[in-house]
This record gives sequence, C-alpha cells and structure tokens, in this order.
Amino acid sequence: MHLIAQLGHLTLETPNLDRMVHEAENLLGLRITSQNEHRVSLTSNSRRAEITFVRAAAAAVQSIGLEATSAEAVHEAKRRALRLGYEILSPEPTAPGSALGFIFRGPSGHAFEIHTAVPRDQPRDYLTAGVRPARLDHVSITVPDVRGTRDMLADVLGMKLSDTADDDSFLFMRAADGFHHSVAVVKGEPGLHHYSFETREITDLFRICDQMRHFGRRLVWGPGHHGANAQSYFTYYRDGDGCIVEHSFGMTKIDNDSIYQPEVWPTNPSPDEEWLNLWGVPPSKMYGYPGLPTSSIWKTSSAA
Repeated sequence: MHLIAQLGHLTLETPNLDRMVHEAENLLGLRITSQNEHRVSLTSNSRRAEITFVRAAAAAVQSIGLEATSAEAVHEAKRRALRLGYEILSPEPTAPGSALGFIFRGPSGHAFEIHTAVPRDQPRDYLTAGVRPARLDHVSITVPDVRGTRDMLADVLGMKLSDTADDDSFLFMRAADGFHHSVAVVKGEPGLHHYSFETREITDLFRICDQMRHFGRRLVWGPGHHGANAQSYFTYYRDGDGCIVEHSFGMTKIDNDSIYQPEVWPTNPSPDEEWLNLWGVPPSKMYGYPGLPTSSIWKTSSAA
C-alpha cells in the first residue's frame, strides 16, 4: 500500500544563503513564501513551500520530505520505521504548514521527513525573472547500499520499484501519484546527487540554458532525452553550492500501478541498447562529481 503521495519538501543547508535564494528566484523562478535571517522557503506553485534553504557552515542536505497520503499514513510509516529499527530523529515535521510528521534516519544516514500535506494556499501565478517550473518532482540520492535503501522505501513507506540496473547500481522508486520516480537511488557516498523541477513546457529546457549563463552556470548534461521507462527530456547544471539541478519535462505517468512491471536496464549498454540518453550524448565528467553530503546536525536521538 502506498503511504507516500509525492515528493514533499526539501531542506538544504548552505553557507551562501543570500546567493542561493537569489539564484532560486531569478534562475529557477521560485517565489519566497517565508523567510527570516536563517532560513528561506520557496515554491513554484500553490504549495506553501517546496524547498527551504537554511544558513549553515557548509552545504548539505538536511532532510528529504515525502508527503504522505493521509495522517494515518504518517502514523503507519512511523510504526513501521520503529518496528524495523530505524532511528526517529524528530517527532515533529519541519515542512512549512504541515500538521503532522516525523523524521527518521535512513540506512545510509539520510534524514527522511514523512509529513502530511503542505497547505496549497499560495498564488499559482506570479511574476518572476526566472524560468518558473511546475513543481519539485524528484530527488536523486547516493547511497553505499542501493538494495538496502530500496527495501526501506518499500517496507517503511510503501513506495514501488519502477526500474533498476542489472548490477544494482541504481534504481527508481515511485509514489502514489504515479510518476515514474519521486526518488532515484544511485550507488555512492551518502548524499544528494540532484534535485529536479518539472518544467511547464519543453521549451523551458532551452530557456533555462539561456538564463543560466547570466549566473555563471553551464550545463553538465543535456539537453537530452532519458530512456528506460521514464522517457523524460532533461537539462542538468550545478547550483551555487555544487549540487546538480535537473529540469525535466514529460516524465511517464504509470497508468495502472497494479500491473506495471519494472524493467532491468544494462549499466554498460551497447549502442542499440542506449537508454540513459536516447540522443546519444553522454554526461560530462562534472555530472559524476559528488553533490551534497548528508547533514551533520542530526545527533543520536531518543525521540519517539
């Protein structure tokens, strides 16, 4: 049973709060919904917040918020997490406006926040100098144990496998909204490789390329067309803290969750099996650089 409706809210630590907020507003085209000296929340739509930047000594991913299907789903996820021995880091949510939630430590150290719906009380339309996306649509995390994280996402949160690699080096997990993936999991040191926004139009992928040069940013991959079963068009660049940001258009929405079968894809495909980019251009070396590490703020906790 799906306990997660969709990707919820992302909290990133940054030593460059003003710069990251300026870039989020004027490149990504997000809108500030709340702010103080230490933290700023922004959104691209009616949700009260999709991403929050927190002032810190170093860049890191503080928490990954997953929006639950209901309050009962939050309680069920917490029961499962405790039963399976996962550490509860906080009994309260941090997602702005969320009424109920908790944070637990995943098998590779990521802090996952399971929370009820963020209020949809913001204007859908607003003026921006940036390329306003439709929504925050997925994250790609790096972990030493891909299978262990897959099992946690499935056993605790009810997420389902959409596709995987033939050597277990990566996989894609989906939520109840049916999009091919809300969380991608890739083998590596614990961290956040990239976060992704869905664009409103395919032409926005090209607009973001024009816009980013004014911020000293360059593409690390794309424009391109992902294969597998995601079938999305993409661009990737690195933000001011070194994390990769994807803009994506046209991700597959699985129309019948009960009969869908995940496929296994070759890690080293032959030319006629290429699926990472159907247009054939491989990622640059910069695409493979580490993104953000997990935050060091989470101490051993006895929260319940």
